[in-house]
Amino acid sequence: MVALTALFTLCAALVAPLGAIASPTPAPHAQDERGMEKRWYPIAPKVMIVSMFAPEDVWRKNLNLSQNVTLPGLSPLFPNVGCNDDGSICHMVTGESEINAACSVMSVLLASEFDLRKTYFLVAGIAGVNPFTGTLGSVGFARYAVQVALAYEIDARQIPSNWSTGYFLFGSDEPGQPATTIYGTEVYELNTNLRETIMGYTDGVTLNDTATAAAYRANFDYSPANQPPQIFKGDVSTSDAYFAGSMLTEAFGNITQIWTNGTGEYALTAQEDNATFEAMVRAHTAGKMDFGRVILMRTASDFDRAPPNQETVFAFETNQGGFSPAIANIYVAGLPIVEGIINDWDSTFAEGIDPQSEWSYNADVFHTLAERKREVREFERVIKRSNMAKLRR
Repeated sequence: MVALTALFTLCAALVAPLGAIASPTPAPHAQDERGMEKRWYPIAPKVMIVSMFAPEDVWRKNLNLSQNVTLPGLSPLFPNVGCNDDGSICHMVTGESEINAACSVMSVLLASEFDLRKTYFLVAGIAGVNPFTGTLGSVGFARYAVQVALAYEIDARQIPSNWSTGYFLFGSDEPGQPATTIYGTEVYELNTNLRETIMGYTDGVTLNDTATAAAYRANFDYSPANQPPQIFKGDVSTSDAYFAGSMLTEAFGNITQIWTNGTGEYALTAQEDNATFEAMVRAHTAGKMDFGRVILMRTASDFDRAPPNQETVFAFETNQGGFSPAIANIYVAGLPIVEGIINDWDSTFAEGIDPQSEWSYNADVFHTLAERKREVREFERVIKRSNMAKLRR
């Protein structure tokens, strides 16, 4: 009996966050400018929007997210989460780079002020773009985020003459080989069924553009680089280094192919997403959120390489004209998604959208979502055996 009690205690601790758990003790909500309490904790938003730096915050003013929740652990530059009056929509800014993203996102996910178990997370920011997959001002929705620079690096001036890059994966001997040493943050896979659903809300939107961006696109003699902005599917690379150049981006494209077994496509470049997702996966295992409710949207502010025959020019040193439409298109493409989740909550989103039946990773290389489901099933079997034993007494 003692052993059985210990087993129940262990299983309850493991799975309690997924079931009916006691809500945190109510505490006053953030106050408005008059010092008046607006509502009570915990806040259970339907949508949490995640920006990475100040220019990407196109949300707080437009959506009147004026109720500020200040949390320890957030960036000192962005110390609070903003929510609307009923708490259905909230917004945070992580701060740039992987370290800021991981710390800020984890701070929100663990905060008792929020109940995020049914929240949809819209990670929405700007990015560099591969001209073979998108163009300036375009909006990309990802299946994968790949930490492309998590690798060995040899100075490009000293690599073997038959190597195309100085990057090769941990535990391998040369570029093009798979990694044999795994950290666990190399690649994340999102819910593609959710991606299909939310992209439907963007049908018919008119994306912003500029004359400067159109003129710069004309330097490319192929599409989609020389076409107007559009909405597309493409995967995101994560690296703290702000890189550019055709040889380096081709190397990272090859790394993306390796990590996704040929199912992913290097399309966009960013600094934060793998760090954000690692915090989320860990929170998912603790029952704090559902990683199957995460959306990654990046808008293209600059090409990741120079136009043909201009390889001596660093792409991001040129005024490409893509920054302003990329910022504007975060809101243009993101607002219909936020409104769609809110308006269709009961019919479509409340119970979640089942992920694809065949996941390459089930979130990450450790197949975390699949492992969590296995643990829950085992707990359910223990409870069933216990109930049967009680009936026999």
